[in-house]
Amino acid sequence: MNYLKFDFKLSIYLIMTFILMTVVGILTHEFGHYSVSKLLGYEASIDYQSSTYWDDDFNEYFKDTYGKYSNEIKNDLAFPGKDKYEKAVQKYQSDTFWIILGGPLETILTGSIGFMLLLVYRKRFITSDQVHFRGWTLVFMSLFWLRQVSNLFMVVMSLLLKGQPSVSVDEIQLARHLHINIWTIQLATGLIGISIFAIVLRFLPKNVIMTFLISGLIGGILGYYLWLIKFGQCIMP
Repeated sequence: MNYLKFDFKLSIYLIMTFILMTVVGILTHEFGHYSVSKLLGYEASIDYQSSTYWDDDFNEYFKDTYGKYSNEIKNDLAFPGKDKYEKAVQKYQSDTFWIILGGPLETILTGSIGFMLLLVYRKRFITSDQVHFRGWTLVFMSLFWLRQVSNLFMVVMSLLLKGQPSVSVDEIQLARHLHINIWTIQLATGLIGISIFAIVLRFLPKNVIMTFLISGLIGGILGYYLWLIKFGQCIMP
């Protein structure tokens, strides 16, 4: 019966934490994209749900060159400065790959660090009937992996409802850059995320699991709504 126990007071704290960590997870993920953009020398900006990057000189060069030689570029014909143009495009495509990777890499690294620390210190921070503050900290760090699970769910739903997976997902774009099956990265990381979540649940005391699951569902949905739909665009337009 311990599995069915619900702690209302704990649920309030957990719901608030899930809301906060949903926002933190979104922003740190986008900061991963933003940081790589800046490291590669691009102008970049970040808002409540996305990050963008640009290079005015390259954009102007690309626009002018394509405007003059669009037929040659489309048909792979020779034109003045072709080698320079192709190298510039290749560099931009390579940079794009690393910038896309920056977001998932930040999320996965945070989750992996939290999970490894949880493996080491769980007996110190988690007892048979309660989770100490530092234990909850490592649990929520580990749950950064849930982004991969959420993305996998959304891609599958997109496939079922629209007949094709959403191509805007980072993992799908990375697979396309690597010329591998578009499901490879998303499926692999999603399954790892599910495994880590299952292990984290096993670490938790039986008497908090129901509270944790219900609070996570409520807090995750509220965090998504409050930040991405209601207030995020007002705070970080």
